[in-house]
Amino acid sequence: MRGALWRLHRVLPRASGRRIPRIARAAQRPLSTGLHEATREEDVQLRDAFDLPTQTTLGSAWFQQGQPTGLLMESRFVSPKSFRQSGQEAMAEAATLVERVLGAQTHAQRRQVVKCLDQLSDALCRVMDVAELVRQVHPDSSWQAAAEEVYGGMLEYMNGLNTHVGLYAKLVEVMDDPVIAADLSPVEREVALSFRRDFERSGIHLATTAHARFVELSSRIHDQSREFLRSQALAPAGGAVPVPVDQLRSLPAPVVMEILQAFPSRKRSDGVTVVDIVPDDYAAQYILRDCEDAGVREAVFRAWQHGAPSAVQALEGLLDDRLALARTVGFESFAHMTLDDKMAKSPEHVDGFLRGLATQAQPQWDAVARALHRTRSRTQPAQLSALQPWDRDYWVNRQQMGLGALPQLAEYFSLGRVVLGLSRVFARLYGVTLRAAMPQPGEIWHPEVRKLEVVDENGRLLGLVYCDVFARDSKAHVGAAHFTARCARRVDDDVGAATVDAGSTVVERDGMRFQLPVVVLICNFPAPEPGAPPLLSWGNLETIFHEMGHAMHSMLGQNGFHNVAGTRCPVDFVELPSVLMEHFARSPHALALFASHFKTGAPLPPELLRQRACRRQRYAALDLHAQLFMSALDQRYHAAALDPEGAGRPGWSTQVLARVHADPMFGCGPGHALFGHVENTRWQARFTHLVGYGASYYSYLLDRVLAGRIWDRVFQGDHPSEQSARDPLNRDAGERLRSELLRWGGGRNPWTCLAAVLDNGSTSHREIEAISRGNRQAMLTVGTWRLPDM
Repeated sequence: MRGALWRLHRVLPRASGRRIPRIARAAQRPLSTGLHEATREEDVQLRDAFDLPTQTTLGSAWFQQGQPTGLLMESRFVSPKSFRQSGQEAMAEAATLVERVLGAQTHAQRRQVVKCLDQLSDALCRVMDVAELVRQVHPDSSWQAAAEEVYGGMLEYMNGLNTHVGLYAKLVEVMDDPVIAADLSPVEREVALSFRRDFERSGIHLATTAHARFVELSSRIHDQSREFLRSQALAPAGGAVPVPVDQLRSLPAPVVMEILQAFPSRKRSDGVTVVDIVPDDYAAQYILRDCEDAGVREAVFRAWQHGAPSAVQALEGLLDDRLALARTVGFESFAHMTLDDKMAKSPEHVDGFLRGLATQAQPQWDAVARALHRTRSRTQPAQLSALQPWDRDYWVNRQQMGLGALPQLAEYFSLGRVVLGLSRVFARLYGVTLRAAMPQPGEIWHPEVRKLEVVDENGRLLGLVYCDVFARDSKAHVGAAHFTARCARRVDDDVGAATVDAGSTVVERDGMRFQLPVVVLICNFPAPEPGAPPLLSWGNLETIFHEMGHAMHSMLGQNGFHNVAGTRCPVDFVELPSVLMEHFARSPHALALFASHFKTGAPLPPELLRQRACRRQRYAALDLHAQLFMSALDQRYHAAALDPEGAGRPGWSTQVLARVHADPMFGCGPGHALFGHVENTRWQARFTHLVGYGASYYSYLLDRVLAGRIWDRVFQGDHPSEQSARDPLNRDAGERLRSELLRWGGGRNPWTCLAAVLDNGSTSHREIEAISRGNRQAMLTVGTWRLPDM
């Protein structure tokens, strides 16, 4: 378990980087110069930094030559050797701070304990978080080896600190001192509370025997988690499904070719050629979507979802041990332990929220099911049986084909135009812009990485964002991620000798000195075609808006303390700013700032946007149902009584799965089996989010609803329809979000932030009061709010 002093987050002076010089422009220049086109020199530089081919803008010469300045502007990270040394230096600095905390006797010394712990955490995270980044993205094996070594050594050191009884005792002593407690600022109090809660989750307050049990369970949980994830690489346990080649003809030709190359084929005794397919995700999803034979779809579905027995065994062991661990530290269940410091606070509150959403959504689910039945009846009038889970994707696809193909919009979303659009959105909301900068030698790990300075309207640098967005073989497939390489914090009041490199990471504001935030955005977008700019699909457009929402939270969430800066906030709150940015990605007002054809400069036609929005809304209920089901299943697995009917018996998790499927709130309603459980399948064996998001999978749904409410009530003036909506790019609304939510990071109660943002006259005083309490009624109230996209 990650402890008090290190929590992985993957969610400079004016001369911090050279501006990108004017470079050769693309051969194809746009014909239009509307609002969506770049006209100012800095806008052109920003767009071209991402749109022009890599070899034209940031070739390898500067990347390899010159005195290295250090990875991510950190002078200690100039080579694998110096990176190893930085780990040793960080632990030495931490040891000095530990001694200061333990030796604090006078009032002045004890008053510095919270600051010392925050400084200690920052010293370690500045190296460990970068080590995790290097492990994921650096192409040089020597750097990766150094990162593995640093990460492993520092993790062992951190585990010792997280169970350091002396540190915990001194923190409790300080927090229980009424004079010191009264002198702590609200943010400082949140920092102290976060440390204390994390210490206690590490079992530090337990008696010797109980603590030994805690350590044993923690080790087993780690091993069970690794085993569960490792089992995902095993071949599907359902065996091979013989599929006649003729049944593959309705699949896309490239997919058929890949299937034929991947799996053996043979002739049956009746002369029919079949392919023995062991359904992996790729083959199964295309067959379920396109294959016309329901029998083939059923066989593939059952084999695909059969679930490896080893995965189920590891999962059940993990869940059993999590329950035992929670009870060891005094909680009723792992869900109660996990949610104690989250917005939800308890599993009962989560259940009320989920059931509120499900009550709203059931009419839409039923409407989707009826529509699919009608589509099948028109094609197969003799079919009277209920639709089954293996029918869902096929008939949705048939229905979509009847509506016509969705417009392809990628040609309007070159990466450079999108980044420019983000800068313009941030400028209108917060007075903040993105500025392209040329990295120094050794500052980045690959020539494709782009560096952005984030500056306010007075030209002050707020932080740095590095963008590594293209897929490549040397890069781990982490999907889209936001890494915080360095958190913002105040450093002029540091205790002891400063270790922050003031020449590259610190700025002065209002007589104080601050360490700037540095974040890295990781995506796996397809590399551009030679000579063409990278073009983003609609999904990738939403992805980069989402990740930039995290980045802006890090940039604006500067409250003076590392441990609650930016995205270092509760897991069921951290996605709110990023999900809100997805609304801007779909806003016609925001798209008008940048969406234009990469060849002609013509703006995105509103009709194409309307078609996509209608299609999205038509099938939003299916996505919502899946999210609600998985959230409910996650809660059941981490409840107090895992399985009162069969606890301890192998396969109990499948019984729980079947019961959630049978719940009309989350599974199949009366009259159809579209979302029902299929006997002899174990879908939970594939639910890998249970490892990293145990008891908190609901978080994304919660933040979707909260972001939707803020969008409606703050940015859209409570008029969600496109026809009546006012321009959401409203500075007053942006400043409200910034001052009441973003700037606090994790240094303020999230419910207080939410209530303050919504308290703009569009929400009743009674509802604001209910929300600000953050109790069961608050969660029930949120469960009644308008469902996003529905």
